[in-house]
Amino acid sequence: MLSKSKFIIVFLFAFLLCLSPFCYSTDTNSDTALLREASEVNNIQYSDLSVLNESSYTLNNIVSGNAFISATNFSTDPTSNGGIIEGNLYVAAKDVAIKSETIYSETEYDDLGNPDITVNSYSTISGSAFIIANNVKIEPGSKIYGDLYICANNVELMRNAIIYGNVFVLSDNLSINSEIGGDLYATVDTYVMGYYGFISRDLHLNSSNSTLNGYIYRNSYISSDSIVTEDSFINQNDVTISNANDVTFSGEIMGNANINAKNITFKDKENEKDLICQIDGNLFYSAKQELNIPEGIVLGEVSYSKYSSEPILPIIWKYALNLITLLIFVYVIFFIINKISVNFISKISQVSAINLAKAFGFGIAFLIAVPLICALLFVIKVGTILGFILFIIYALIIMLASPIFIISISEFLKNKLNNKISIYLYILALTILLFLIGLIPYAGFIILLIINIIGIGTIVNWNLYR
Repeated sequence: MLSKSKFIIVFLFAFLLCLSPFCYSTDTNSDTALLREASEVNNIQYSDLSVLNESSYTLNNIVSGNAFISATNFSTDPTSNGGIIEGNLYVAAKDVAIKSETIYSETEYDDLGNPDITVNSYSTISGSAFIIANNVKIEPGSKIYGDLYICANNVELMRNAIIYGNVFVLSDNLSINSEIGGDLYATVDTYVMGYYGFISRDLHLNSSNSTLNGYIYRNSYISSDSIVTEDSFINQNDVTISNANDVTFSGEIMGNANINAKNITFKDKENEKDLICQIDGNLFYSAKQELNIPEGIVLGEVSYSKYSSEPILPIIWKYALNLITLLIFVYVIFFIINKISVNFISKISQVSAINLAKAFGFGIAFLIAVPLICALLFVIKVGTILGFILFIIYALIIMLASPIFIISISEFLKNKLNNKISIYLYILALTILLFLIGLIPYAGFIILLIINIIGIGTIVNWNLYR
């Protein structure tokens, strides 16, 4: 089912949320070693830091380990050599600010009229940062040496901030003026890349509205309803716009451009001022009608085709491939179980309303209890390996939930109808039916969620079917 991956992600994410308040501390003899007050300026904590359910927390010391923060408001204070995390940062908060001490010049300005910046001190995260928040701001000069993962409503990566790794963002609004050393993967409503934005590798963008300035060193892959590239936009290699309603292009693409959009506008003048508007390579475009492109904009060849949204055949093939993959998975699980334990299949085929209700209850209990047990095991130094093993079992059971449900109902129907139709045909029919249910917006996911919970409960306590 298409929602299988969503289902797995939901509960893996739930596991991380349950785990994040705990500290993987090397000092398990003292709980007070895990909680540091913000007043401990310049102290170095030689263990992981855990802050639980604070209203406001400011990190103004050095943490020689990971930091796990749960607070309404979280910020770093880099003054007096603070705001340094030598491991990873995990944050769940309403507002998150990775701060710096910055002076904006009153006399020196750039070509756009922005004041020059002097960064006196800045925050540093030596590892990666994992942030869930409402608002996230990475201030000028701040440095993250690993990857940055953000799920938030509003995200601002400010000028002179540097993320040396990849950036992954799920957000309503994303504003970038920082330097990104790896790729940017963003699914957002509104995307704004400013003049100082710099992506060292590729841009992978899904959005409703996009405005692009700055510099992309390699390729851009964009899907957006409305796309505007400004005069200062430079893309070192190729740009691929897979699907858009309106594209307004200025700036420079130094490679090829492949654009599929209803309406395309080349903006080479504004208020009687000439703008940079150039594609150094070839242009392959699809639009509602062929364009009269001004001379000098495309230096290579131009190729036109009629605009169309995603063709129907690729869509059908994509769904068909997903269905075939699911069928193979279910059949393989059935074959393995049938070889190992026919008794298991016989037991789970004893379906009744009471058994389904019990299975649902066991499934809910399993999904809630196991992440908590794993988290407690991780806190205990000697329980780390056991915690990882339990987590792997947890993920495996979630993956097997749908096949087990399909197999149990198929065996039940075959026995109930008492006919000679092969069990494989029942599995085929039921898998296709649930796959189609999964395509129903919203309701389909809820139905499949319930089915997966029942499947989990069936695995956890299959002996209830008697």
